[in-house]
Parts: sequence; C-alpha cells; structure tokens
Amino acid sequence: MIILSLLFSCTSEKLDTAVQELTYYQDVAPIIINNCLSCHRDGGSAPFSLETYDAVRALGPSIVYSITERSMPPFHATNSGECQDFLHSPWLSSDAIDTITSWVDQGSPQGDVTDLPTPSFSEPAFQTTHSVRFEPYEANFATASDDYRCFIVDPLVEQEGFLTGFEVLPSNREIAHHMILYAPTSDGALQQAIALDESDSGPGYSCYGDPGVENRMIAPWAPGTDQWYYPQGTGIRMNEGQIFILQMHYSNASDDPLDSTTVNLNIQPTVEKEIFTEFFVHGDLEIPPNESSHTESVTRKVKNFSGYNGPLMLYAIGPHLHKLGVSSSARLIREDGSESCIIDVPYYDFNWQRVYTYQNPIRMEPNDRFEINCEFDSSNKNTPTYWGDGTNDEMCLMTVFATLP
Repeated sequence: MIILSLLFSCTSEKLDTAVQELTYYQDVAPIIINNCLSCHRDGGSAPFSLETYDAVRALGPSIVYSITERSMPPFHATNSGECQDFLHSPWLSSDAIDTITSWVDQGSPQGDVTDLPTPSFSEPAFQTTHSVRFEPYEANFATASDDYRCFIVDPLVEQEGFLTGFEVLPSNREIAHHMILYAPTSDGALQQAIALDESDSGPGYSCYGDPGVENRMIAPWAPGTDQWYYPQGTGIRMNEGQIFILQMHYSNASDDPLDSTTVNLNIQPTVEKEIFTEFFVHGDLEIPPNESSHTESVTRKVKNFSGYNGPLMLYAIGPHLHKLGVSSSARLIREDGSESCIIDVPYYDFNWQRVYTYQNPIRMEPNDRFEINCEFDSSNKNTPTYWGDGTNDEMCLMTVFATLP
C-alpha cells in the first residue's frame, strides 16, 4: 500500500508538472500566430486583434469554444476524413485544440516572452501575367452592415490561355470579406451586366448573391491567404478578350469604407488538363414559412447536369445558398448502389462562401447520380420563399470544378 501510494504520488506530481509547463509564449502563441493572425491583427479582416498575450488571455474561453465547435478558423466543410479530405484547410489539429484548452484551464500562464516566435505573413512572390483593379469604391453601409458590389473588369487577355492561379490584394482588408471572380457566359450576359452597371451610380453595381447575369464562377477568395492555385497541371480556359465581373462583399468593420482591390492573375498558354465549371442547381425551390428546419433535395445523373457523356474527375466544389441556408451537403450514388459523401457543410454561413479543393480528385461516371441537400431556416418568414437572386429569395446549388480523366 505504501509503495503504491508513493508511485501514485510521484506520477501525479509528474503530471502536474507537465501540465504547468504550458505557457502562452512557448505553447499557445505559435498556434495563434500560424492559424489566426492572418486575419486577427491590426489592419486585418477580423473585428479584433489576437496579437498580444492580454488579448488572447481575455478571450480564452471564447477561443476554446470557437475552435472546439470548428467555427474558427473558418472552414465550414467537415474535414475530419469522414467526408473527404480537403486542401488548404485551416482546421486545427486535435493536439492544438487540446493545448489551448488545457492552457485556458490552467489559468492562462504567460511564460517567457523570449520564447515568442516572430510572426511572418509574407507569401512567395506571385507570378503575375495579368492584373485587374477597379477604381476606388466607397462601400455603402447606410441601410445594411454588408455591401455586395460587382465591377466589370478587363484583364487584357490578348490570346486564349488558362488561368492557373490568382492573388487578391484588397486596399482595405478591414472591410473586404470575400471576393468572387465571374465570367459572363455570352456577349448577351456581358451586355446585361454593362446595363446594370450603367444604371447604378458610382463604380460598379449592387449585386447581392451573384452578378445577376448568366455566368461561370472563376475564382473565389476569402481572407486568410492572398494566393490561390488550381491543382497542379490544371487551369480554367480564358478566351481572347475575356471580361470578368468581380464581386466584392464588404463588411462594416471599419470607419474607412474606401477600397480598391487588385486581383493578379497567372494565365498560361497551355495546361495538362482544362478545368470545367458547372452549376448543379435545384431551381424548383419552395421553402414554406415558419419552419426552423426545411430540407430541399435534388438528384440527377452526372451526365445530365454536366452535359458530357463520359467520366469526370471532380477537383473542387462550392455550395451556395442565401441567408436562410443552415446546412448543405452532397453525395455520389454509384451505379452499383454504393455511396460516397462528397461534401458536408453542417453550419453553412453565407458570409463565408468558399470553394473546397479535394486532396484527391473524385472520379464520377456518367450514370452515377449526384445528390445535393440544402437545409433552410424560415422561422422569420411568413410567406414561402422561392429561387431567385434577390435578398428575399433563396438558392440551392453546387459549383463543380472538374476535368476529363
């Protein structure tokens, strides 16, 4: 009994000592610097800074809750391996979450400041071949805390090529919440966009949801990294004279509402595989009012929504709903009856629209069935909601980025 007590006492003492070794500067600061400060710093897009010990200590319990619930760092697709694995995921590892949680539970010890690593937010120089920038625009927050603005921009593409990557540089990072680059699908669509632009005073035109014309999504961006590349050896076709519609989402997070974002492009003459973008749409929406959870689903054969009667390799996918959207998911039902989870976004947030790139592309056969599910909360609506581009309308779609095998 005495020996066992001594062993237990020694073991407990070692555990206590190990726990007490967690400090901010040695253990927690590196996690915060590498995963949070790209947004949560002075001049960043987040509403508050986490650059100091005092700031992190004061928000410790909130940080633990956010990282445990996977709401921060923002990446809303499940990336646990249960439904695919994605590139560029900022999900913290279980060890990182445990470290921050234990540190908060211990009372948030400060430690020795000399252990603090030097933060660096620089990325390798982007190889720019073309660039677009709109004239300075003063975001309008008079009636809402968000402003969605579209700008028609010309990258001066002199010959056909393929977009392989892009870099987004807002002049005002505090209000720039996300950017999506679209290409009108026809001259008629471009003329419609020009008409919208001409009918709206000031630079660009108001465009909640999407540009309001037939389009294909080219390049999505959200804060956290300036540069984004398509999978190696792939690219999206750019026609000679290609014109873009650049949509900015501004959030009222600064006293300065002025921005002029630059988008640098890398366009190459050839690639190994062309990426096609397709919209898988559930346009026949009818969401009843006063329901906290209503799900709309649609299933189609791959060849029926892609228009191609052959196999495709799925490289990336982007869910899109409006502000009633609660969750979104997709699955692939094979010809033999087996199923694969394609994406699961259990907590959809309209303000954090992303395209999710797979670590390994998914092969889809033409007769495989592709199913999408969109969940909505219409608790605050007293009339049905239908498909549309307006703020009172809804959408249920997936943007699919695919290549031939």
